[in-house]
Amino acid sequence: MYLGKWEEKALQGEFGEALQLSMNVLVKVCRALKAEKLVEISHAHVSGVSYFNIGDEGIEFLEDLVKKGAKTSIYTTANPASIAFLDKFRDSYSAEIIVKQRKIIDILISIGIDRKSFTCIPYKLKTPVLGEHLAWAESSAVIYANSILGAKTNREGGVTALMAAIAGRTCFSGMHLDENRCPTETIVIDFPIRSIAEASAIGLYIGNVVRGIPYIKMKMYIDEKLKNVVLRSFLASLASTSSCPLVLIEGVSPEAQKYVDKHSSLEKISIDFKDVQTFFDSMCSPVLYLGCPHIDIDELELILRNSIEVLKILKIEKLYVSVPMYEQEKILKYIGSLEGIEIVYL
Repeated sequence: MYLGKWEEKALQGEFGEALQLSMNVLVKVCRALKAEKLVEISHAHVSGVSYFNIGDEGIEFLEDLVKKGAKTSIYTTANPASIAFLDKFRDSYSAEIIVKQRKIIDILISIGIDRKSFTCIPYKLKTPVLGEHLAWAESSAVIYANSILGAKTNREGGVTALMAAIAGRTCFSGMHLDENRCPTETIVIDFPIRSIAEASAIGLYIGNVVRGIPYIKMKMYIDEKLKNVVLRSFLASLASTSSCPLVLIEGVSPEAQKYVDKHSSLEKISIDFKDVQTFFDSMCSPVLYLGCPHIDIDELELILRNSIEVLKILKIEKLYVSVPMYEQEKILKYIGSLEGIEIVYL
């Protein structure tokens, strides 16, 4: 494996213990992945923020990093924390858990993570450009960055993303290589997508059948203002039922254009409405959850304005909504209910 002069010095500890540890972890991961080198990145996104994810051992690890002098070297964001951190849920958790959750957040901020982040939509804070190398550890953000923005990131683990944030580098493998971003199969959705609910159900369904990098042909009969939310829901659902980091959507993905005349030679999978409808019906309940990944207030307002009749048809009684921390103050005007549907904000 090739290392530059600075990387060699960092690995040998010339720039401090924390950077040495980060380089040591990254080099070992690179060797396991047979990566030939590291690649510089501009943005890292860390997962494993909830106390229920990392526990006491995770806190000890973070505290050790601080003792070693850990600081991020690039712009870094983080995933949401546990709801135990929110005032409205404090009575549901012990004071000990709340204190530990606060400690995790405080440590991450002290290391250099943007205090306004703690969201699963980091691209809303700083939007990557085509070809930009990232180290993101959040499946919905990864597939969005690769598929919609044309940026390059693998599905990092929480620890490797944090190590990458400190070192400013990650392994030059997987989605960072152009040859790994080619479609391996064609998926044709035989009916138009008309709602966020349909897009989510289709994404979940495709995640169960996809085996590689799919080239997807689909039509959306959606209000233009809602298309981005629909795409985000579709991709997040697909990523939750598969390990797929990238899909090439015809007419949407920046890199899809290269394969318009080539995808026909690939194995074709057709998605029928009846299959998705059966799958969708099996999941129906009177409770609907929006905001995974997070939605902002403008998107929420648009969804509620355009979907109230659909919510009534689906007999939704309660609506849970997750919004980013930086949008919390704007949420007050939406507290309460919407035409008989209770709204709970997380």
